[in-house]
Amino acid sequence: MGSSREERRRRFHEDLDAHEVRVIPAKEEYCIDIREKDELVGAYCRVSTMSDDQVESYDLQRQEYEDKIAQNKHWTLVDVYADEGISATSMKKRKDFNRLIGDCKTGRVSLVLTKSVTRFARNTVDCVSTCRMLKNLNPPVGVLFEADGLHTLASNSELQLNLLSTLAQSESETKSLAVKWGIRKRFARGIPRIVDLYGYLREGRDLAEDPVTSHVVRMIYGWVLMRYSISEIRDLLHIYHIPSPQGKEFWSHATILYILSNERYAGNVTMQKTFVQDLFSHKSVKNRGQLPKYEIIDYHPKLVSETDWIEVQRILFSTVWTGFLRTDYSITIEPNLRVYPVEIGGKHRYAASKSIVPS
Repeated sequence: MGSSREERRRRFHEDLDAHEVRVIPAKEEYCIDIREKDELVGAYCRVSTMSDDQVESYDLQRQEYEDKIAQNKHWTLVDVYADEGISATSMKKRKDFNRLIGDCKTGRVSLVLTKSVTRFARNTVDCVSTCRMLKNLNPPVGVLFEADGLHTLASNSELQLNLLSTLAQSESETKSLAVKWGIRKRFARGIPRIVDLYGYLREGRDLAEDPVTSHVVRMIYGWVLMRYSISEIRDLLHIYHIPSPQGKEFWSHATILYILSNERYAGNVTMQKTFVQDLFSHKSVKNRGQLPKYEIIDYHPKLVSETDWIEVQRILFSTVWTGFLRTDYSITIEPNLRVYPVEIGGKHRYAASKSIVPS
């Protein structure tokens, strides 16, 4: 057995030596060359927040790339592509990143210059697939990660890119878990997030009643208790020239429903009603018991009573309410008069009178 194996090895090497191999070089147009050559350079920079420090970093990155490219005789600056206040865990909302990729595909950019893998993408799949796609273009487009010392057109770049992008993703996941842990600990201690809320004024960590818009909130709740439909409420708000929370002429159904279903108008706060399930999609999902919720009763001044708020929820979710979601109604109104609903033929119509609408 041993001699047979040695014989096979001997014949193998004899065969190798017996044949002369002529190397046919690859055509120059298909060679990936990372040596100094004329390049159309697109520089990419990004900061994840809009804090003062990050804004300064953003401006410095832009200026640095403009200077660096201007100093290289082989490089021509196409543009500095910059996303401000955007996370790198997803490509969807990164407007300038997607513009850069589009310019690479059309041949406007032949080399992408960026600081590091973490600036480019923190999602392993996005990072690797994007670099591969650029590499497979004709002609290929390389990405030069300066701080990482990585050029994606180099022969040994694939393994290094996979490793660095995996580390970048892991870092994002660790930071995300730490942030979520901190938020939940604050919730458990009774420290809610204070957000701008129509009908209230923010005073530090407290909410105070807004004397103007709080009256509108009470009207909306009152109209529901009188069995007005969402469409009717929307039209009444327009008739009385009450702008939406966004300052628009017309209110959306979603805005009205948000006000009617928000427990904060009864003075209470429920925390962790939603949560982000996936770091990379950033999609917020409703908490249906997957995670604990935290509730504080009478945290701030209430605009409607607890009894009225509960009754409005009952109306919203009752089968009766579906009968009030119609749009086949008419409005009769006279100047300087207020409106109220009347029942005519089983349907609500409007008549002019004094009611709860502000003058």
